Amino acid sequence: MAHAFYVRNPYPVPDISREGAWISRGPVLGDKVSPLDKNWNVKLSAHERLFAHHTLNSIRRDRRFVRPQVPHDALDLALNSVYAHSRDTLVSKMYVPIQPETLGRETWRVLRNEIKILPDPPKPDRPMHVSGHPDEELKSVVRAPLSADKSRCYSGPTLPRRIHPSSVKLNIEGPHMDQSNPGYSRKIDGTFYSI
Repeated sequence: MAHAFYVRNPYPVPDISREGAWISRGPVLGDKVSPLDKNWNVKLSAHERLFAHHTLNSIRRDRRFVRPQVPHDALDLALNSVYAHSRDTLVSKMYVPIQPETLGRETWRVLRNEIKILPDPPKPDRPMHVSGHPDEELKSVVRAPLSADKSRCYSGPTLPRRIHPSSVKLNIEGPHMDQSNPGYSRKIDGTFYSI
């Protein structure tokens, strides 16, 4: 399947329709500017271009633009994160507050002033199978025979043990560690106690 690609937005107003809605008819652009004109900057002087062109930040600060999905506090950010307590077990501490945009998922937030271009779907050469896959793909799928070893119980997939860098003790080996008994870290013969 062909993937969508993004190009720089040539229009004077960023497309932030996913983030909210305008109370009135939209941002103030000036008399000579149309929001749907790609060559809007050609017929304007420098100070008129500066007034008519909006950035993502300037559009978001406009009081006539209402964004109901914006998080207001830490609880809203935690609820929007990708972490789900019921299915994510034994994950690192840093995974809990990660937002979907960090993982490359498309959400209501607009991160760049770009427009999405969807390519035309390719026309199939021959009709597809009822399942949606070509006949060649269906023939290539071969089921593996069941295991003859029935004595072992299948326990399901297991996660490898991952240790997060913030939970690793990174002490320099020496007599003044926190784990040593203060003042009593050497033996009588001058060697160290083994821990």
